[in-house]
Amino acid sequence: MKNQKNKAGKIDADSRIWLTIDNKSFLGQGKIELLEKIKEYGSLRKAAGEMKMSYRKAWGSINKINELAGKPLVILKRGGKDGGIAEITEVGEKAIIIFNQLQEEIKNLLEKQTNSLEL
Repeated sequence: MKNQKNKAGKIDADSRIWLTIDNKSFLGQGKIELLEKIKEYGSLRKAAGEMKMSYRKAWGSINKINELAGKPLVILKRGGKDGGIAEITEVGEKAIIIFNQLQEEIKNLLEKQTNSLEL
């Protein structure tokens, strides 16, 4: 039998990261995206809408994140007729940066490891 060359495309690996606190899901890609949208819009309602997520679900996610962290990553302030505001704290900014750096490092590691794979 002749040695046949691989006809499949390049092999890639993918991963998802979840940070946990006391074995409870704390941050994943979706929650990081929510934090980033809050930072962009300054509003939980606008961030949730942009992500096609209910306000209630977004509010619950933020409360869970803040509770598990033991300090707020997001501060929510009720508003009047124009609605409230949402602010990412310094801790929240740091969490976004660390998560994104970790994700990029893992992506690079997977790419490096799969570059030499052949079927």
